[in-house]
Amino acid sequence: MRKAEKLLVSSIKAHKKGKILKAKVCQGLLRTLFGCDIMYTSDIHESIQLVHNGLGCVFHPGVIIGNGCRIYQNVTLGGNGKIVNGEPINKGGPRLEDNVTVFAGACVLGPITIGEGSIIGANAVVTRDVPPNSIAVGSPAVIKPKKYEYNFGN
Repeated sequence: MRKAEKLLVSSIKAHKKGKILKAKVCQGLLRTLFGCDIMYTSDIHESIQLVHNGLGCVFHPGVIIGNGCRIYQNVTLGGNGKIVNGEPINKGGPRLEDNVTVFAGACVLGPITIGEGSIIGANAVVTRDVPPNSIAVGSPAVIKPKKYEYNFGN
């Protein structure tokens, strides 16, 4: 487990136990040392892999990340910021199901679901649901079924 992953997991666990000060300290260290902004209120499985220590990653406070997900540097998992008549709509962040890989620079925006085993390509901009075992690439993202199994190693 990388240092950033340890800090993130410690922050989330501390928050769940009601130890808010410890959660905030861990979150602050994560932001200061690795330049990533991930709130302790996020629902992130402890098996997350922040490749390159999550450098530059920014996650919505309500993001949900499942088991075995890999996230590379400079990834944004955020809200979509839609406001209609002064009221925010489509509140919330993305949900990544198990074994999703998000490559460098990708933006996954809005309360959308990325299906199990899917891959988000580098610099993709994803604003709609991605079915399981799919690949989303480009800006805006084009979603295609995954033809092969990929092994990214550990």
